[in-house]
Amino acid sequence: MLNSNQSSATRNETRRGDSVAARWVRKQRIVRGLTIVAMLAPAVGTLLVLYVGPLLLALLQSLGHAPLYRVTIFPSAQFYERVLGSSRFWISLVYTLYYAFVPTIISTVVGVGLALLMNRRYWGSRFFSFFFRLPLVVPYLVGAAMVVALFANGGLIARILFALGIIEQTGDFPRILFSAGGYGIMLVYLFKQIPFTTMVVGSVLAGVAPEYEEVARTLGATRWKTFRYVILPRIMPGVVTSSILVFAFNFQSYEIPFLLGATFPNTLPVEALRRFSVPDFTRRPEAMAYVVVIAVISGVILFLYLKGYRRYEQSRGGA
Repeated sequence: MLNSNQSSATRNETRRGDSVAARWVRKQRIVRGLTIVAMLAPAVGTLLVLYVGPLLLALLQSLGHAPLYRVTIFPSAQFYERVLGSSRFWISLVYTLYYAFVPTIISTVVGVGLALLMNRRYWGSRFFSFFFRLPLVVPYLVGAAMVVALFANGGLIARILFALGIIEQTGDFPRILFSAGGYGIMLVYLFKQIPFTTMVVGSVLAGVAPEYEEVARTLGATRWKTFRYVILPRIMPGVVTSSILVFAFNFQSYEIPFLLGATFPNTLPVEALRRFSVPDFTRRPEAMAYVVVIAVISGVILFLYLKGYRRYEQSRGGA
């Protein structure tokens, strides 16, 4: 009987101990969750205030709820009908994709190559690495001013070629700026984005152990196969991250295309800005329709890109 009572008391104490431990675990989980929420609150709050909030306001105004502009026909799709029914929109969309994709691809390819080069030690590598990162601290508008000073028809390069007798007059220099080819725009983008891509990919590459490459070369793999099957899969997160940021900026940027692009055709953000700047306030919801369409198109492209990257990771056994 005594043994039975002792075992019952032992079980009760065990249950109470388990209950206390369970409450302590739940408390720790709550504290951890609140800590995570508190740490994410500044970033999430900033995102909501600076991006989600204005985008929702633009959506409402594009649907006709814009009393500030004397437009109160909500809900209405007439502004989207004007935008999507215009040939100017579709031409601008093609040029927007062109200005976004080409610099992104070039900066990604060149940035990966430079990251591989800078990952090796050679004479002057530290100086080159420091000098190469200087464009990162230069604003885009300063880069645009540099491109104009160098590549305009009366710019520094045209004057040098004229002084050397290669061209008869500075006006013979090829037209790089203010053309539909967008060469000046891409020069500014590449001036900033190649160093950015190099820095992001290089930081990932620095964490890749050199033993992987050494083992692959020991087993007879060529440099190309070593890069393709050993190095590239390990630096893909950096490649994807940098290319997403670069593409998103290029697709939604308006200042460089506005300054250095042709009057027509030009990009969708420039078209939105021009419609927002017209004296007729009742046309401003049309500009907001442009903004919403730009956000949707870029969001869909980036979603498909990330989905393709996820399938690539799954095909090679990744998460």
